[in-house]
Amino acid sequence: MEAGYDYLLIHGRLQRRIANFTGIFLLAFGFLLLASGGAYYAYSANAKSNLDDLAAVVGPRAVSSITGNSASNVSLFPGKAITAESWDNVYGYEPASLKQQNLLDGFSPIGESGVTLTEVPSSTRILVPAIGVDSTISELSILNLGDSRAYESPDNTVGHIPESANAGESGTSWFFGHTESPISREGSVFFNLQLVPEKLRNGEDVFIITDNGINQFLYQATTSQVVHQNDLTLDATPGADINLVSSVPRFVYDHRLVVSGELVALR
Repeated sequence: MEAGYDYLLIHGRLQRRIANFTGIFLLAFGFLLLASGGAYYAYSANAKSNLDDLAAVVGPRAVSSITGNSASNVSLFPGKAITAESWDNVYGYEPASLKQQNLLDGFSPIGESGVTLTEVPSSTRILVPAIGVDSTISELSILNLGDSRAYESPDNTVGHIPESANAGESGTSWFFGHTESPISREGSVFFNLQLVPEKLRNGEDVFIITDNGINQFLYQATTSQVVHQNDLTLDATPGADINLVSSVPRFVYDHRLVVSGELVALR
């Protein structure tokens, strides 16, 4: 009887210890979830409070007025003009502004009267040299969500809304790209799009080049704005415009950064 009593006593103590440990673990886990949720909420609120910084409006400049930059005018002092990843190859470094200038050669301004092109093939490549974007273009597919449908952005490339105008045509061309996706590996083709608003406010030229294999069209970025994902509408304008769209802010992604530009030249 004594042995049986000791066994029951020890067994009861073990159960109580397990219960206490389980309670402490659940309490700590709950606190961790609460702290994580609070930290994410605080980050989300702070990130959204900075979205106004991504809005910018500038006036377009004539393409002919931006020529004249040359390599001799570019400082090559490491730490000032050269990005850190290029410090090991100073003499092989080419600033983004110089790359952009070289890409502008050969374009003919369309003038104030504009240009009217029809049956323009879909573009297969897009470049934004000021922010290091050089990507292929895919036509966006429609994702069936059961009770609704949405466009599915392709991975590691820029997607074009097929119902919108092709680049170079009258109307508005819409292009979407992922900001970043370290887990799902969808790519980060438009990660640097959030650099455009500051460049516009600083008076820098930001050009967008599309290429369909036959024609190349040059757009100049003029505005940027941020809208909630539920408020984004694919509007069209009478002129030849372009809109580049990515998700912001980082790790929240419930708003859309829209960088808009006007067609200014072609070749």
